[in-house]
Amino acid sequence: MRLFRISSLRHLDDLSGLGASYQGGGRWNEPGVPALHFAQTASLAMLEMANYLPSPRLVPANYRLGVFEVDDDIPMDHWTLGEMPADWRDFPYPKSTQRLGTDWLIHGQGPLLAVPSTVVPSGLENTVLASPSRLGPETIQLRAAEADIFSPRTFANIRPGDPA
Repeated sequence: MRLFRISSLRHLDDLSGLGASYQGGGRWNEPGVPALHFAQTASLAMLEMANYLPSPRLVPANYRLGVFEVDDDIPMDHWTLGEMPADWRDFPYPKSTQRLGTDWLIHGQGPLLAVPSTVVPSGLENTVLASPSRLGPETIQLRAAEADIFSPRTFANIRPGDPA
């Protein structure tokens, strides 16, 4: 199975889970809890990046779209929309999702957890939370680091000063 994430080339293959969400917390983990965040598709990884930048033209030059290969026999848990708390899509991240994800990261059995993405309506696509302590380095490999993350045409019609 393939998973995707966008980050600086320097951190792309760092699978320790000690990045930004470790330091400040994220939607699915409290601060101080190691977590890895992936998307199930490259396009979802790009949409997730849009949460942080107003235009794809502003993606730093050293960022790459990482294409990871995970052994097909690695189990993945799935949480559905019906299992989400009412505030699961809120920003800033609600304590409810941080508690749920942290509990899974600490006490869960499998290394991967598919959760509905907040950037795609109705849970039509999933992000994947990974437990670094249960996802061994032998089970996931960085296969490619794509430099051309977005087409130059993406949002090409936005001009400086245009309303968002």
